[in-house]
Amino acid sequence: MSSSVSRVSRLIYFLLICVVNGADYRLDGSVVPSYYNLTIGVLRDPAEPTLFDGEVSITLRVVGPLEVPQIILHADTLDISECWLLDAVGVQVEAIDISRLIYEAATQQVKVPLTQPVQPGQNYTLGFKYTGHIRTDMAGLFSASYVEEVTNVTRGLAVTQMQRINARLVLPCFDEPALKAKFQLQIIRPNGYQSIGNTKLRETTAASTDRFVDHFEETPVMSTYLLTFMVASYSARGNVSDFAVLTRPEFYNHTEFSHQVGQRVIPAYGQLFQIPYAELGNEVLQYASSPRFPHNGMENWGLIIYSDEVLIQESGYSDDWSNKEFTIRIIAHETSHMWFGDSVTFSWWSYFWLNEAFARYYEYFMAHQLYPEYHLDEQFVVRQMHLIFVTDARNSTQPLTSLESDIQTPSEIAYKFSGIAYAKGACILRMWRNIMGEQNFDRAIQNYLKQYHLGNTVPDNLLYHLSENWPANQEVDVEQFFYDYTEQVGFPMLVVRLRSVNAVTVQQDRFLLDYTDGSRGGLKYTVPLTYTSNLAPNFYNLTPSKYMHKNERYQLIAFDEPIEWFLLNLRQSNYQRVLYDYTLREGLRVALSASNHSGIPVENRAQLIDDLFNFAYVRYVQYEEVFQFLEYLSKEVDYVPWYAVYENLNRVAKRLTPEQLPSFRNYLSDITKSVFEKLGVEWSSQDTPLDVANRNKLVKWLCRYQVSGCRNKVNVKFVTSSEQPSPDYRETFYCAASSSDFNSYTAVWGRYYLETRPSERKLLWSAASCTTDFETHYHKMIISGPESVEQKKIGIARLYEQNPELVQPIFEMITENIVVLAYDFQSWEDTAEVISDMAEYFTTRQQQQLFQEFYDVNHQYFGKSAAVLSKSLESVKENIAWAEDHLEGLVQYLERRNAGSIQGATSILVLLLAVVASLLAWL
Repeated sequence: MSSSVSRVSRLIYFLLICVVNGADYRLDGSVVPSYYNLTIGVLRDPAEPTLFDGEVSITLRVVGPLEVPQIILHADTLDISECWLLDAVGVQVEAIDISRLIYEAATQQVKVPLTQPVQPGQNYTLGFKYTGHIRTDMAGLFSASYVEEVTNVTRGLAVTQMQRINARLVLPCFDEPALKAKFQLQIIRPNGYQSIGNTKLRETTAASTDRFVDHFEETPVMSTYLLTFMVASYSARGNVSDFAVLTRPEFYNHTEFSHQVGQRVIPAYGQLFQIPYAELGNEVLQYASSPRFPHNGMENWGLIIYSDEVLIQESGYSDDWSNKEFTIRIIAHETSHMWFGDSVTFSWWSYFWLNEAFARYYEYFMAHQLYPEYHLDEQFVVRQMHLIFVTDARNSTQPLTSLESDIQTPSEIAYKFSGIAYAKGACILRMWRNIMGEQNFDRAIQNYLKQYHLGNTVPDNLLYHLSENWPANQEVDVEQFFYDYTEQVGFPMLVVRLRSVNAVTVQQDRFLLDYTDGSRGGLKYTVPLTYTSNLAPNFYNLTPSKYMHKNERYQLIAFDEPIEWFLLNLRQSNYQRVLYDYTLREGLRVALSASNHSGIPVENRAQLIDDLFNFAYVRYVQYEEVFQFLEYLSKEVDYVPWYAVYENLNRVAKRLTPEQLPSFRNYLSDITKSVFEKLGVEWSSQDTPLDVANRNKLVKWLCRYQVSGCRNKVNVKFVTSSEQPSPDYRETFYCAASSSDFNSYTAVWGRYYLETRPSERKLLWSAASCTTDFETHYHKMIISGPESVEQKKIGIARLYEQNPELVQPIFEMITENIVVLAYDFQSWEDTAEVISDMAEYFTTRQQQQLFQEFYDVNHQYFGKSAAVLSKSLESVKENIAWAEDHLEGLVQYLERRNAGSIQGATSILVLLLAVVASLLAWL
């Protein structure tokens, strides 16, 4: 009987493993690792610079109830030469014939068959010797190089990128985030190089006369994707046993700022989370830069790798406010991962947002805490929430949390690396934090981090700690609220209508940009309601006054007195759009036009703007209503609302025909009057970071559309000033000057030829291409010039982007002899991209016809790339049809407005002439 039960249990266990394996992408979990002893030899042989040597011993334990006849783990493009198995005391159990290893290319697994199965509850050591490839695709272990400025010698380096599932390219391993283990790393490298890894360097020994072995301290228990090392020549700012910034030697003097940021960020997180960094289990944290890297940064535990641009601040060139803000944000983001991701890790890729939502949230809000002059708490709304709303309103969106069974293959794992995990996740965290209150939220996060230190989590683990610290006075099902925004896609649109002089109703629908694309339009959400009115304005109490539950048709909000205006979603704290009826919207427009905008915060002003543009796109309101509402901007000078304007206005401005642009210019001149008077084109040492950003965007727009004499004003500054524009303004002002007249264009071009810095040459090339003298620039500077094809494509694009009214003559010039461009590019594919990109700026039926005629005559030259032109031609038709359908009322509004301005100006002139005539008669 017992024997029969045993056989049945074994069969059940086998079937369970088969079910879990499914398509065999997941490991079966029968054995788990606890320790890797890894030795990597890089740059081993000048004759084989693309290979590395590896040896790894993996301590593992059989955790299932049955003996295991084969061990399955990950390995991808590794050439295994030896394999062995030891028991718990180091005695060899088996020398495994490598010809018996089974490789599964699709699942990137290697199966190690055993002559004697490993036993339940026992520890073993599985070892491999192998060679791997130093790659060029920035995955696994890859190569990079740079040219030393002083010697002009090319220097190489090797660096890793293990995320997402690239550790298997460097060593045979159990490459799943929940299969954490400790790593002991040794790097064999040539003389003249240094190596760095996750932990502190313990010692260096000689391997031969010209090769050395660097031995590193043991890592904490961590996921395979966090393993890292770099072999390079570098200089360190700081203490490599504690905190240092590591870059190539010539950059040492440019790392002071990034080092200072790290010195502030690391202890600030320790204080906020109540777990100092050193107590996480790794005493060292280093920032290293690579000249070639697939991301801005990668959060390897103890050694964060950044692209050069993040850590390098060269005085007079890359130390502008914008670059500094970029450095602050990326360092804040990656450093937060030491707690969220490294110490506490999601259990599977379907919960990837548990890493990135926190990192993106603190990227803005820790940066704001330490550097409040950037107002990143306010900027978060326009740079994260408004951005991700577009993604989350389409059928292609995804929920924060996916089913594990849906995320198995490499491509499915890559699918989770989307803006949803980062930006939407951060928006939802911000909403919870504002609803709970700072102390409650922080306490929940501290407890979450402490409980799951060195472990793995699923969303329910976070939910538990949020629920435990949720304010008791709020009538909401926290669990339902949590799942509504993590397991459902999309977000609510709240429709607000004036019911009486002192009451409004609120209804919810899911907002979609295209109701025909297959999206689920009937979704409902638990909706927190925060609001205020003119009766007792309070914009900063973000605790919901009430909740709208999923089964409620509407909510009634009543006041004791008649209201003049009503504002919902204070500081756009909650993840929702708000659509007001005409009366309520007009009340808000009047309030915004009043002194100090009636106290309405910049986040809400930006929200109103962004919401209206998106509602116009789907025809809930008309574009002329949006532009009428935006008349209030004539009194607006703050950056955040203007950011929302510029991000949305381009969609409309690009669709206006050359005949419609004069009325648009007049409108743009009027609404930018106050902000242009405040900022102008003159920079000052008193400028704030937001002044700088605001002036840059303002000058770009006004000069592009030739408004308020912008080009001439910039040109006067360019011609008369002996000082070089600060890095903050260089590209914007060079572009505006280049577009103003031929002399300034040639001056910018001359600077390009004299400049030696690659980054500065790139900037000047782009700026010179803003010229209106497009024929000279195209024929003399682009065609047959020495620049790369990519640079030339940028140069052509800048010609019409900066001068949209010239897109048709530029198209006619280029297509008159398209073979010239194709011959210069040596590529019909790149030539097709140029034409396709340009066609995005077509606005008239005449331009559409010109494109059609060009395609009919020339498409056979383009081969397969003719499909690009065909698709672009369809896009032109759709764009023009959209403009004719959506913008007719707006065009009429702008023309009436422009005519009124002209009539008003004429009346004033007539009156002045009459006064002058009377004076002359009297004299």
